[in-house]
Amino acid sequence: MIRFLHSSHWVGFVRLLMAVAVLILSGCGSSAPKQKGPAVDENLVRFNRAARQAYDKGRLEQAVSFYRKALEQAYVRDDAAAILDAQYNLALCLMHLQSYEEALGVVQGATTEMAQAGGENSLDLLLLKATILHRRGDSDEAWKITDQILSNAAQASSVVRSKTYFLRGLIAGKRGDKGQLRESIAALGQPEHPRLLADREELAGHLAMAEQKWDAATEAFDLSAKLRRETLDYRGMVNVLALAGSASEKAERTRESAIFYLRAGRSAALQGLFDDAQKWLNQSVKLASNAGEDKIIQEARNYLQQIEEK
Repeated sequence: MIRFLHSSHWVGFVRLLMAVAVLILSGCGSSAPKQKGPAVDENLVRFNRAARQAYDKGRLEQAVSFYRKALEQAYVRDDAAAILDAQYNLALCLMHLQSYEEALGVVQGATTEMAQAGGENSLDLLLLKATILHRRGDSDEAWKITDQILSNAAQASSVVRSKTYFLRGLIAGKRGDKGQLRESIAALGQPEHPRLLADREELAGHLAMAEQKWDAATEAFDLSAKLRRETLDYRGMVNVLALAGSASEKAERTRESAIFYLRAGRSAALQGLFDDAQKWLNQSVKLASNAGEDKIIQEARNYLQQIEEK
């Protein structure tokens, strides 16, 4: 037999159901689903992903914009690790854009952030600062920082140590210090990773240049360019292609040199590195004119025109 609740009992029953529903929806019930780990900040993930995609495609200005947004979101979260990560990546992009003073400012901000969090100086951050200083033209200060990194070599990763020796090799090459350049090459050993092997070959090219072994230098720079291409390091690739152009020019291989400069210039142009692209493409035109290579001249001028139109 079906029984109906008295009206007063019915009201109480409805209120009970409502109370249970509120507890469940508000997460206060004893049987609420358990969350596995901290919640993911989708905005932060999205900004970082978009920034990395832009960086990989050579769209540095766009990458900078997204890393700035990632940094803002990291501040919203008050997440020290995310803040430092965004600052490092932002400074790296600014360095590639040759905005050296702003990049150094971001690195200083990251250093301050780390100190406030009670952490010690990051060797990765120190290496980035040294690299920015070297590219800005302050190689002496950069060298001092590499000394500081190597004095704490036990705390540094193998990659940081290798990259530090690579930077010291670049500085030594700029100074014409063949002894220190040899030491840096020896310190790199025989790396298996293509990126580190590309570094070693580039330093070998600089040493060959210092010893006026133009053909050996061209070969080393060309191999370094191939290795950098394989690891998608297109910015590093165009630099060593241009160095191969310089070495082959010294060897009086005019046509070969014009082609190296053309390859460097057109890749740089498409990456948005317009100043370097113009310099290398103009050099290609000059050398191709001396060699009577009209097709090279025309292609280089086509890219120069595209740069001017932008």
